[in-house]
Amino acid sequence: MKILHISCFDNGGAGTAAVRLHKGLLSLGVESKMLVLEKRTDTPEVYPLRKTNKYFVLFQRVLKKLGFPVTLEHYNDNRQRKFDGEFDYFSFAKTSFTELVNHPLVEECDVINLHWVANFLDYDSFFKRINKPVIWTQHDMNAFQGGFHYKDDDIRNRDILFDVNDEQYQCKLKALEQLPSDSLTVVSPSKWMMSEASDSQILGRFSHKHIPNGIDTSLFNNKNGSESNLKSKFGFDSEKITVLFVSESIGNPRKGFDLLANLTADWMLTEICEFVAVGNIKSGQKLPGVKYLGSIHSEMLLSEIYSAADIFLLPSREDNLPNVMLESLACGTPVVAFSVGGMKDHIFNGYNGYLSGELSAAGLHNAFIKCINEINSLDHEAISLDARRKFSLERQAKSYLTLYRKMSQVLVD
Repeated sequence: MKILHISCFDNGGAGTAAVRLHKGLLSLGVESKMLVLEKRTDTPEVYPLRKTNKYFVLFQRVLKKLGFPVTLEHYNDNRQRKFDGEFDYFSFAKTSFTELVNHPLVEECDVINLHWVANFLDYDSFFKRINKPVIWTQHDMNAFQGGFHYKDDDIRNRDILFDVNDEQYQCKLKALEQLPSDSLTVVSPSKWMMSEASDSQILGRFSHKHIPNGIDTSLFNNKNGSESNLKSKFGFDSEKITVLFVSESIGNPRKGFDLLANLTADWMLTEICEFVAVGNIKSGQKLPGVKYLGSIHSEMLLSEIYSAADIFLLPSREDNLPNVMLESLACGTPVVAFSVGGMKDHIFNGYNGYLSGELSAAGLHNAFIKCINEINSLDHEAISLDARRKFSLERQAKSYLTLYRKMSQVLVD
């Protein structure tokens, strides 16, 4: 059976999750390939949509900067720059990639697995012409919303950008209506996302499955009592509780980096805690009293940082099933977060972390204090074992393979 994953990128949160599934399938002997708009890693069997000439790309960028859109994507980008409102990301349902269905990798595969395809997938042409069964993994809410990717952005900007948002929504609704209900299955990594997708007008009539993302547990695992040595390796204060935060997009309010300020401003906490941040954090965004490690691209190194930490702080106000949560738990490090999205599926107070039911700085502070008070009673090895069992790549890949086999029997007219 030939599986084709389609994703904008092979890195970033959604891209990394897609690549991990792809690798998990390869390890099972499945003929899995990945088609991306832009290839950014050296992962095997990942193919860019087209090979680009660097001089032509440079020429396009110059024209774009001068205000002369070369492609529909450039036009949409220029259009978005004029939008009012505050939001993380806005994408369009119409793109210039209308011949995607004719790509050789699409034509040769048995089942297509769509991933994060914002500003890549042209909804109308793809769903009108595709004659293969489709699995669609929901990495955010964009597939069943208008142009926004999370509900808060939609609600906050609904009046300001109603027309352009509704334009995307109606285009998606019309495109998906062309598809027989048995030719698409929607997969959500979290129960929250599955509930949102299955209740939506755009995707509600299709079959829905809940399959959590997987991680490489040979990399992300408990380092068996080597925390003190790892703390020394990274220059962490061994006399303090190491509190870790990881994000590459801290400018996004949804990620909650601003809530760290409430904790780092508490002098009683700074007396006993050392706050550590990983990610591309610019100097103007840095908070005082936080140790910054910059971006970490090595998964082995990142797993050691998780293991060196005593608490992982995940202050996202809205999220699906963050890779960083799975990675931290697999390394045996408890998580403090809000009771939202996939966090409430897997974090249990007093066992592998603490959740705040109140979506506020005060609520996060209280959950954090509870975790500190119970830090010595949490079983890091048990946390790791449970996470590695639930989030192994093999388990995820086998669940998807069962679904692929079922969907491959579907004959699309």
